[in-house]
Amino acid sequence: MAVKFIVTFIMLAGLLSTVSVRLPGTLIILLGAILYGAATGFLTFTPWLTAFLLVLAITAELGGRALRIYLTRDLPVSRVFSVNSAVTHIAGMLASDALLGPLLGLAAWEIIAGKTLLPRSDQVLKVLSRLTGVAVLRFVCGAVMIALINLYIFV
Repeated sequence: MAVKFIVTFIMLAGLLSTVSVRLPGTLIILLGAILYGAATGFLTFTPWLTAFLLVLAITAELGGRALRIYLTRDLPVSRVFSVNSAVTHIAGMLASDALLGPLLGLAAWEIIAGKTLLPRSDQVLKVLSRLTGVAVLRFVCGAVMIALINLYIFV
């Protein structure tokens, strides 16, 4: 029972990691399944399931990287700039809101920093929406992996 809990925790951490571009979430899920198999002697592993889990992990990791590069290759702003500008813009609004109050903080942030994001906002939104599509692909692959592991391996 403790092994299933630890492996489930590892797999859920892997599922959460699928939304990140840098973390190999599906490989973490696969590692959790392998740890469970090692603890139980690989009794419930079947060749077709092992192959399917490997195909899903490879599809999510390599396919996600290729899709991310393909979808964002012709845009004038980089992926890093898009993510960083959106995150820092929201964090700056929250910080100015906390320091100056809701109305004055938002107004000050928009006067100081809003003018730098506004001219590029349509390109940034295109990049972010395409990166979200890639994250959804990786998340779905990870969720399918966890469902298969729970149905066929955790018996």
